[in-house]
Amino acid sequence: MTKFSKLNYLFSASASAMAVILSIAPVNALPDQNISTVVKWAKTRPQLPTLRYNSEAHGYDGTKGKLYFYADVTDEKGTVTKEGITVSGSGLKFTTKSANTLKLLQNIYNSQIANDFQKSRYVTKVGRDLYYRGQKFAYITAEVQGGSSLQIIPLRNLQEFIDNAKYCQTNQCDI
Repeated sequence: MTKFSKLNYLFSASASAMAVILSIAPVNALPDQNISTVVKWAKTRPQLPTLRYNSEAHGYDGTKGKLYFYADVTDEKGTVTKEGITVSGSGLKFTTKSANTLKLLQNIYNSQIANDFQKSRYVTKVGRDLYYRGQKFAYITAEVQGGSSLQIIPLRNLQEFIDNAKYCQTNQCDI
């Protein structure tokens, strides 16, 4: 084989492998991605509402039935800083042991996110919020009026969210 043929063969094999990986890997929109990616992704998820910009919330949100979904965007680049799901009036509670929670996460995201949440470790409680550390993301759960909520945040920001929540317990904070 000539050098050109070997290079062409390696390129073709690499491109084929990448195509297989991309066709198998499910498309997800999670924190740290651009909001346009998240909005497009949400349109492909039958469980999720159509997301619309909400200037008061600094992000995009929507409600579909008993499910409320939002994606916060706090920088000029349009990067999603956290996503949240609130389910009301259904009896569902976001816990790492709830089969219904894990099924919902699998249906909205995929089994990797459901497994990451299930295997996440409890870190602390601040006010009503429980903080968990997964391998890929950090999670915040809370019982809210009439329902239960889950937030997904970048793992590297977990301590920042905890510190901010503690600060806001004793100081006036805009939420």
